[in-house]
Amino acid sequence: MDAEILQDYLPEARELLEKAQEEILRLESCPDDEQLLASLFRAFHTLKGGAGFLDAQNLVDWTHHLEDLLDKLRCKQLRANSATIDAILRGLDVIEGMLQELAQGQYPSPGPAELGARIQAIAAAADSATECPPTTPAPATEAASGEIYVQQREQADGTTGVYVAPPTAADEITPEEFEAVLDQLYGTQAPGLAASDASDDITEAEFEQVLDQLYGSGAPGVTMASVQPTAEAAKEESKAATPVAHPTSAASDVENTLRVDATRLDAVMNQVGELVLLRNRLNSAISGLLEENEDLSRIAREMDLSVNDLQVNAMRLRMQPCKRIFQQLPRVVRDASRQLGKQVRLELQGEDVEIDKGVVDALSGPMTHLIRNSLDHGIELPEQRRLAQKPEQATIRVRAIHLGDKVRIEVSDDGRGIDHQVVVQKALEKGLLSTEQAARLSEQEALELIFRPGFSTKEQATELSGRGVGMDVVKETVRKLRGRLELQTRLGVGTTIAMEFPLTLAILPVLYVRLRRANYALPISAIESLLEVEEERIHRMQGRSVYHLDDGQILPIVDLGALLHQRPLRLGSEAVEGVLTDRALLLVSEVRSNEDSVIKPLDFLADNHWYQGATISGRGDVVLILDPQALSSQSSTQGVSSHD
Repeated sequence: MDAEILQDYLPEARELLEKAQEEILRLESCPDDEQLLASLFRAFHTLKGGAGFLDAQNLVDWTHHLEDLLDKLRCKQLRANSATIDAILRGLDVIEGMLQELAQGQYPSPGPAELGARIQAIAAAADSATECPPTTPAPATEAASGEIYVQQREQADGTTGVYVAPPTAADEITPEEFEAVLDQLYGTQAPGLAASDASDDITEAEFEQVLDQLYGSGAPGVTMASVQPTAEAAKEESKAATPVAHPTSAASDVENTLRVDATRLDAVMNQVGELVLLRNRLNSAISGLLEENEDLSRIAREMDLSVNDLQVNAMRLRMQPCKRIFQQLPRVVRDASRQLGKQVRLELQGEDVEIDKGVVDALSGPMTHLIRNSLDHGIELPEQRRLAQKPEQATIRVRAIHLGDKVRIEVSDDGRGIDHQVVVQKALEKGLLSTEQAARLSEQEALELIFRPGFSTKEQATELSGRGVGMDVVKETVRKLRGRLELQTRLGVGTTIAMEFPLTLAILPVLYVRLRRANYALPISAIESLLEVEEERIHRMQGRSVYHLDDGQILPIVDLGALLHQRPLRLGSEAVEGVLTDRALLLVSEVRSNEDSVIKPLDFLADNHWYQGATISGRGDVVLILDPQALSSQSSTQGVSSHD
């Protein structure tokens, strides 16, 4: 197969599949939507054409079956129902698998014969005697009100061409429209202007291009005329027509889009990151000279602005809309709700909110786990909801919210909620924690046990859930993406699971802190505030040290001296300052400065550790970046205490 064609075909084919799945789900509620049917037909036709160029015969055959079925639907010989939609969706899954084989450099294997026979049987059930009527678009503009007549004719060399001619006087397009068609395709060398008859013929592909350029997807009157005008008549029409300016087409928009390999973007981001580090080191090196040299100070400020602008623009290159995360969810809800016998409506909000491509790519699996978990565990059966005086149709709401330098993604339902006592009991039964540890858990910590590996409230595993891996995958993915996970629930009302992620994964603003003689960094996105630690606010509760805040909130204390150096910090005898996160109060020796940093992974460490990575400070030192969420969870599970 041709590697260059394959490189272009695969991303376009995947985009077509994503769009096709969205349109098929819409088709179930709008089975007579002609535009949807026409768009789906074109998608499979395009997939088949590209597969033909690659000599992927099994993919050609499979897309042909689906194209034939869509043709029957488009021609009103069949009407889409649930069984038809199921067959098409399963056919899409087969095509997706074939594309994966192509991506690995292998020719696709044949699709499942049973499903292929089923698709062909559905198509064969149509009345074959019924002819497909021409698609007539709504008269959006004057140019779309006419018809074009075509005729296949044999050329002088024996090949077959397609001859285009204006209609009869009763139904003709204007000379300007016809001339515009010829000008767009041939410029000043339109067929019919040359002397030979052979120049009157264009190929079928050229004719399709003419219609697409002038009318888009709804070319009017693409029918074979019963009475064909002569070539001489076509010449006279073209000579009499006055040339007009080329109308703007969708092709001009496509030219503004450039498809770039993701590895090139990653290389650009890495170089920008290195430039940020060099900027930080330069500013640190010349900080003592800026007050004495005004020119140097001005140059440093201008360089800061330029590097910041470059950094922002480079980050935008990797930003993608959250719609890419959401577009698979309607299919998940449809399949799972039908399997469970539940009525569920999915609401999507914030599809245009943009986030880093790395987050978009990583959240596909976790979002599916969250939706399935909500459907299986949270949403009640219709009769149960009716007894609870709830609408029989439940609602799952997924939304993305832009919050400054973060993006928050929420998955909420109006189901039964989560009982923390049931969660603790199941955790004890499975041996995930001891009775002593269970007694010290707060209600929120008990609820968060659902994210433990191997935890599930179901007695028996099903295709949807029960294996104790789904929510653990969610937690680990959020941690690796430097995000924050939040769980809120009310019994009988519903549950909301929220994830917060930084806008970009390439640049990380950090706060440098000192722990005795060692320097560490904390992500600024995880810090709520800085505070002066007061000894009288420190208390003991259930075997742990906690801190009483001004607003009445009580949070556990994480003494970094005890955790990282095995030597607790002591108030009164050494400097101690507090860094407040949403889950704990971190004790350090001193809070220093903040700056933008580039995070480097620590692949050589075990899976369970307290670091997000490492960076290089403005002074050129390697600094470990702490993971506040891991520190807090370590403290809560082991009962770390730093005060007597």
